[in-house]
Amino acid sequence: MALRDLDYQTRVLATFDDYLADLAEQKRKADKIEAANRGETDPDLIREVPDFAARAWEAMRAAGKLPASRAAIPYSPRKQVLRGEKADGGLKLGAPVPNVVFKVPTGGGKTFLAVSALSRVFGQLLGRNTGFVLWIVPNEAIYAQTWKQLNDRQHPYRQMLDRAAAGRVRVLQKDTPLDARDVEHNLCVMLLMLQSANRQTQAALKMFQDRGDVRGFFPPEGDQAAHARALEATPNLDINDLGDGGAQWPMVKDSLGNALRLIRPVVVMDEGHHATSDLAYETLYGFNPCFVLELTATPKDVAARGGRIPRPARHANVLVDVRGFELDREGMIKMPLNLDPHQGTDWRATLAAAKMRLDTLQADAQQLYADQGRYIRPIMLVQVERTGADQRDGNFIHALDARDWLLQAGLDETEIAIKTADTNDLAEPENQDLLSPTSRVRAIITKQALQEGWDCPFAYVLCALAASHNPAALTQLIGRILRQPQADKTKVPALDEAYVITHHAETTTVVEAIKKGLEEDGLGDLVKEIKVDVTGGGKGRGPRAVKRRPVFAKTTIFLPKVLRVTDEGVRDLDYEQDVLFELDWSHVDLGPLLHGNRAIPATGHAADSQMRRIGLTSEPENWMSDTAVGSVAESLQFDPVHAVRMVADIVPNPWVARDIVEELLDGLRANGFDDVKLGSIAGLVVTELRRHLDERRDAMAESRFRNEVAAGRIQFRLRTDTHNWKMPDTTITYEPDGAPQLVGRNGGPLERSLFAPIYHGDFSDGAERDVAVYLDEQQALRWWHRNVARQSYSVQGWRRDKIYPDLVFAVQRNGKGDRVVALEMKGEHLAGNDKTEYVQKLLRLLGDNYAFERVGGLELVACDGTEMTADLVLMEDWKTRIPNEFLT
Repeated sequence: MALRDLDYQTRVLATFDDYLADLAEQKRKADKIEAANRGETDPDLIREVPDFAARAWEAMRAAGKLPASRAAIPYSPRKQVLRGEKADGGLKLGAPVPNVVFKVPTGGGKTFLAVSALSRVFGQLLGRNTGFVLWIVPNEAIYAQTWKQLNDRQHPYRQMLDRAAAGRVRVLQKDTPLDARDVEHNLCVMLLMLQSANRQTQAALKMFQDRGDVRGFFPPEGDQAAHARALEATPNLDINDLGDGGAQWPMVKDSLGNALRLIRPVVVMDEGHHATSDLAYETLYGFNPCFVLELTATPKDVAARGGRIPRPARHANVLVDVRGFELDREGMIKMPLNLDPHQGTDWRATLAAAKMRLDTLQADAQQLYADQGRYIRPIMLVQVERTGADQRDGNFIHALDARDWLLQAGLDETEIAIKTADTNDLAEPENQDLLSPTSRVRAIITKQALQEGWDCPFAYVLCALAASHNPAALTQLIGRILRQPQADKTKVPALDEAYVITHHAETTTVVEAIKKGLEEDGLGDLVKEIKVDVTGGGKGRGPRAVKRRPVFAKTTIFLPKVLRVTDEGVRDLDYEQDVLFELDWSHVDLGPLLHGNRAIPATGHAADSQMRRIGLTSEPENWMSDTAVGSVAESLQFDPVHAVRMVADIVPNPWVARDIVEELLDGLRANGFDDVKLGSIAGLVVTELRRHLDERRDAMAESRFRNEVAAGRIQFRLRTDTHNWKMPDTTITYEPDGAPQLVGRNGGPLERSLFAPIYHGDFSDGAERDVAVYLDEQQALRWWHRNVARQSYSVQGWRRDKIYPDLVFAVQRNGKGDRVVALEMKGEHLAGNDKTEYVQKLLRLLGDNYAFERVGGLELVACDGTEMTADLVLMEDWKTRIPNEFLT
């Protein structure tokens, strides 16, 4: 299994890098104030220590780096929950805890993002590669899947962890023996079920009980003073019962729960929307985490509560919002989803239609294997009304009824698996890896037992025989057929789509259930990608292909691509090959990190250590030191190898990266930094180095890009060979038939859109509609087109992310051919934003260097004489800029 670089994942991690940089800076400032307060005896001179996590969040908001979908939602602070003692009728709270949410749809690679984020938290924030991760999952299916991935040394996710921790990774379960030395010398990742963490009472769960295999964290049983110091330093440690045969003084329990409170783990909360109850919140933040990362497709906000014990609102702190269309663009999911509703009373006819679809897909899959050697075995999920041997009464569709019919239809027993509460054929050894060519399963019969997290990309067809009786189960099963095999489109249309075939259910009811299922999987923006097949008896509604207007039906329209021209030929520009790997890092200037106002300061502070270590003394009567538990600075060494790994995404050559790190270390040592100081601020050094190299990479990449454009080795031009982007003959409308169409200001229909009809709902906001209506009124305009995601035109620049212009239109010029304009539209709030400025610079550079290229003896009349302009326009400026700059 190989991992690909996906645009949206790159965007998520780049945003996370920016957040960690701000967080580390705000933490440094807060630590500085706290350190000054420690030695101050005059209360008038003691300064309030700010919530560094809240300030970092507001810095991201001010920079326009938070999702627009959550822009109006305030930051919701999280703090350690010190159990037991109450303050003003509420929970006593401790230090602030940074908390972020990655909103990622089902199938979007949440585990990959979590592992990638962990390496950044340890490297950029904590400045170390050892410690403890508490990875909490909501159910057994996700637990088993995550355990398999992280425990397999050959799996890419485990290999990512191994690289981050120099191979010192231990994957643990809640009953695995734990020693303090394990955490000191390894990156420990403990998987835990949510139910195992939530507790109603101290004695409810084993992880909060005394156990003999949690060692090195607690004082010896007889050292009363050491126990008292431990409780003073960490007030929410559980203690054994006093009196009545219990302990005679407060004694800290030797429990896993207590060890976690001392360690202060990084927490990964998978499917974080399951952990919004007061109990889950108090338990999670009662572990004294130093960082909490939540992964969810559907973040949930918790409303404020009044009463005797009031509670403020808890909003999900969504740092990144990945949309369904981004997954679709990357080939991660099967889309569109085809719905075939059967209204007849015979469920066997519905199952027969589903079996026919399965056989068609199987034939396509066999042809794909013959052509490309790529193995796919399409699987059908069959949702029935009843399971259990005593419920087969003939009145409801039973799992065994469906199995018997499939046997008659030609499947054999090894090709059918039943997954119900009392039967689990998927647990059989031959069925545990459904992706293996040795597996024969083609149909899985269930009622609703396929849990969230069940993952089989070979599932293509959902035959919902119980859609009318159990729409909730249909909703839950939708997400099980959406993942694309190998997360890569096959280019065979049938094998890149999903299929839902329903029995005797109202189409509107089914569509609502599917819509709800997509929304629960974070794919709500793809609801409009449901195709309804009327051949099964349902009423045709929903998205469909929209053709060109008749006047444009035979017009061939090409748009220029960004091309790399070499002696071997012409090809699309590749960011990795043609930009990143061509940069010369041999003379990078590290002076700004050593001198001036951006130099790494000698007074810098390390990020909080995860591990609260227990110090030892030579006194046998009192072997735990006074500072055994508490905020104690750890003695660390700066690890150059770790620093090289942390900049590998910026400087791909590890030998060059090592030279850069060594040069920086030499400079810092010349500035008076000794090894102790370098170790204590390792996280700050790496963060500032990454920031500097990131800026230099973009600057060098831009310079090289511009030089290559000037030399003609990077071109943006229409050519008379095949290296152009061709406008398709159809586009997709997301509105149902009969929906309101977009009309002109005089109430009449639009006349110049390339495709027709154009619906009011095709546009995301009123400003975009206003621009479209304005363009349609211009006599000089030949045609205009809104660049939609599924058939998008893009340009590649000197940064990794491609740019997708929002509008493309053609302006007639007297006797000179058309002028084609590609515009990216941005809201006023993004003016001055780094990405906005980059987009504007790139589009203007490409537009200024556009040329028509005639190759050989070919000539395309539709191209010849066409002028191309590309630019970015702020929404507030379009009324002046579009007529003055692009329509003349």
